Amino acid sequence: MKRGPLVWFAVVIPVWITLVLCTHWEPVLRDGWGHVQWHRTFSTTPGNVWTFAHESYVHNNPRLGQVLTLLVYTPGPWHELVTPLVELALFYLLALHALGRRPSLQRADDALMFATILAMVALVAPLIGQLLFYRPFTGNYLFSLVIGLGFLAPYRLHAEAPVVRRPWWIPIMLVLGYATGLCNEHTGPAFIAMTAFALFVFWRRGERPSAWMLAGLLGVVAGFIALYVAPAQSIRYNALATSTSLFGRVAARSTLDNLRIIGGPYAAAWKLVPWLALGVGGWFVTRQIPPVSRARLTSSLVAVAASLAIAVTLLVSPKQGGRLDFASVCLLCAALASLVVPFIRTHATRAVAWALAALAIAYLLFNSIVTYQKAGEEFRTRFDAISSAPPRGVVTVTPYTLPRSRWFLGEDFASDGLRFGLAWNRNLAGIVLDHPAEANDDPGGP
Repeated sequence: MKRGPLVWFAVVIPVWITLVLCTHWEPVLRDGWGHVQWHRTFSTTPGNVWTFAHESYVHNNPRLGQVLTLLVYTPGPWHELVTPLVELALFYLLALHALGRRPSLQRADDALMFATILAMVALVAPLIGQLLFYRPFTGNYLFSLVIGLGFLAPYRLHAEAPVVRRPWWIPIMLVLGYATGLCNEHTGPAFIAMTAFALFVFWRRGERPSAWMLAGLLGVVAGFIALYVAPAQSIRYNALATSTSLFGRVAARSTLDNLRIIGGPYAAAWKLVPWLALGVGGWFVTRQIPPVSRARLTSSLVAVAASLAIAVTLLVSPKQGGRLDFASVCLLCAALASLVVPFIRTHATRAVAWALAALAIAYLLFNSIVTYQKAGEEFRTRFDAISSAPPRGVVTVTPYTLPRSRWFLGEDFASDGLRFGLAWNRNLAGIVLDHPAEANDDPGGP
């Protein structure tokens, strides 16, 4: 085999195996119980899924990710088959945006870009384990980001190498744009702005915006409006989204609290210093500026601006939490890798870059396996006890030994409401913990 495919194989296969194992071990936690109960009551037919989507839009969570979350809770191997591939697609798309072209399996340098972005995100993302292995977060934030990056990919590729796309791209971009806008309130404005800026750049260089470009912009605007005006927005979290004006939320916080929200995604950005140092070192060794296209430089700066815009948008959000920082972190890491990796040109600097990526990825894989192998084992014990209990019985379970962390959501049965609701759904008199557990103050909801 050529060197390129071997390098890609060495990077992707261990990651994919770990993702499959951890999705298999993943326990059902918090909001996940509602999806499990739905599947016990309804079959996964198009009609039932459509009804769920409509009811969610009107009464619960109007985001597209809520439906995607329901689907990955479908009984069977679907979660283990689909979710790891989508998670790998996330880093592939981030590499595509960093390179300005589709990463080639024949090029080891493209594998280095993929591995570098994965390593950076693994170190910086506040709740990386939860985003990968807690399906309500995965569906609402990771899957949604993949949709958004996939939607922007044709614009990014066109920026580097303009092509004429066939008319059937118009409905594709319209649908992809609408899905992107319908994904998340805090990312929608940034995706709209990036799409509009792409059209502006194309116009400035003498192009007439194509119909597919305009269809994409129209779709993402329409999707975001549909999400913003969804009837469920006035119901979720006890109407929290409508109880205070957008700017009232900003004014109600102190300046320091607002700065903490903006800086939240970048709290661990200091971990990226080794890559910055490596890039500077690469320049000192070669004393040459790598041939980076203007479109690539512009795209990286736009990604940084979009990352910051998403963080600023969170100022008007009624909810906060590390899960909301994931898109900002991914965009920042892709932009930094896009600018730094071209400076890694010598054998020595490449060896160091691969060592950095390998260590960070090994850190991600080790913590994921250790955490979810243990959590999965403890979950199976409590789930078997709940499933085998006689009607109107009281089930006693042991709390998780794993504390809440960036890898794991923590004990969900410390919530009385969750235990009572689950007991009622399972026709039990009650579910109790055999000793007190630390309450998880974050509701863990999407």
